[in-house]
Amino acid sequence: MTVALPSRRTRRAAPDEPLDLTEHGIHRDPVNHDPLGSATFSQRLVHRASGLFSKGTTRRSFLTRTAVLGSALAVGPIDFILKPGSAYAYTCGTCSDGWTAFCCTINSGRNSCPPNSFVAGWWKADNAAYCCGAARYIIDCNATCPTQCACRCAGGSCDGRRTCCNQFRYGQCHTEIACYGPVVCRVATCTPPWRYDPSCTTSSATDNKTTNHGAPCLTTDCGTPIDKKYKALGGASGFLGKVVAAEKANSDGRGRVARYEGGNIYWTSTTGAHEVHGALLTEFGKQAGVNGVLKYPTSDTLTTSDEQARYSNFENGRIYYRGTAGTFTVPKPYFAKHESVGGVHGILGYPTSAVTTSSDKKSRYQNYTGGRIYVQGSRVVEIHGAVFTEHEAVQGVHGPLGYPISDLSSAGDNRGKGQWFEKGFIWYAPTVGAHGLWGKINDRHLANGNVKGYVRYPTSRPTPVGDGRGTYATFERGNIYASTTTDGFQVHGAVLKAYLETYGGPTGQLGYPLSELDPAGTSGGRFQRFENGKLHYISDTNVQLVT
Repeated sequence: MTVALPSRRTRRAAPDEPLDLTEHGIHRDPVNHDPLGSATFSQRLVHRASGLFSKGTTRRSFLTRTAVLGSALAVGPIDFILKPGSAYAYTCGTCSDGWTAFCCTINSGRNSCPPNSFVAGWWKADNAAYCCGAARYIIDCNATCPTQCACRCAGGSCDGRRTCCNQFRYGQCHTEIACYGPVVCRVATCTPPWRYDPSCTTSSATDNKTTNHGAPCLTTDCGTPIDKKYKALGGASGFLGKVVAAEKANSDGRGRVARYEGGNIYWTSTTGAHEVHGALLTEFGKQAGVNGVLKYPTSDTLTTSDEQARYSNFENGRIYYRGTAGTFTVPKPYFAKHESVGGVHGILGYPTSAVTTSSDKKSRYQNYTGGRIYVQGSRVVEIHGAVFTEHEAVQGVHGPLGYPISDLSSAGDNRGKGQWFEKGFIWYAPTVGAHGLWGKINDRHLANGNVKGYVRYPTSRPTPVGDGRGTYATFERGNIYASTTTDGFQVHGAVLKAYLETYGGPTGQLGYPLSELDPAGTSGGRFQRFENGKLHYISDTNVQLVT
């Protein structure tokens, strides 16, 4: 098969250097019906060696089992058969063989063009074991102008080939760059160059002598789940960009990762392959990545249905990105609680802070646009809306109510809701709002049936009377009073009116109540006792003082 080369294929050798065509040679197969018609002895030897395997051997298993052996036979068959040494050593190269070193050898293990170089051209090598039998692409990284490197040997333990020596350019990539220096290094990839770098054209040249060239830092690219995900996302021409670090195992022993200019792709057998990029990746890194609480991603980057945020799901939570509003992680157990109340579309809305430790060191919490989630040991409680506002108004967990110990729930009267706290309660109804109760006043309210009792919902929180002794709270149908020396008792109806208007309330002549109003039908009449007397309820218009 005759191979057409791009018109810009030129090579200039130094005056004292013979033109070396081995690096980018052109090979023709004059016998189209025989794929080995022009094969070298080493190529024929590899072909014959394949017969040593059983007919039941699959193509993939054959390629895997012969990747190194076949490479060694192709490069040095006589030496490999007659001399001791590892098979892999024959895929290596030295400075004297005329080839350029691979980029991962001189670029800190990165299979990408190093600084001060650019993707300048490419060729392919067919039937590469490193690509599981598919074509392997070799991409030249030429030095930029002015050239900032000098001809030398790469010095790798195996890949000791040249760097910055061969003045050559195929020219299918970045044709807008006219000035170029020598080839700094080579990138090996199974991704077509025009997908690896969008500046590359599809004009192809082939050199199968480079099929098995290797280096210790190069690994096989057999279409792993990460590779398939990368290609599905557009490869180097997609938002992830070019490869920065080839796929490798993570330190946790569970999964693998590949790093690109614009993000990473992670994989485990249970989660599959998923990308994380941009601000989401930055936040993921702050959370210690796969070694942190979130573990591995379980989705690619998604957009919320209200289009207000982008997010990534993880095994143990989620990260939200909202532009200038910030990027926040919602880890477990906050995530499960948040989702149980509707997530970002529910009562709590979007996260507005990272998980924070409370100043008393007794809890951790996370803020949301509509409220907060507290975690104390195994207890996970959310507080939101008017109840959250009321709680914060009385100093939150540091105030008289303490920590919430239940979520907000229905009061069972078809009107309102209530939420338990360590030291009290907050009741809410649309008609009266949210008000907290604690201490003796809360005890009396609960003992009298709470919001289902006679006084119904509170319309204020406990308030000092102003005498240094007592407090009171107002309700829809009465008040409850308490003092340092008296328990809490409710006063309502005509008795409350007389108590306040005629006798001056708790700071008047009667003082604080000492009992509840006797129930209807009590023998001898209905009375309510106070510190300095009692009131006799006769009717709604007739309440008499009994001294």
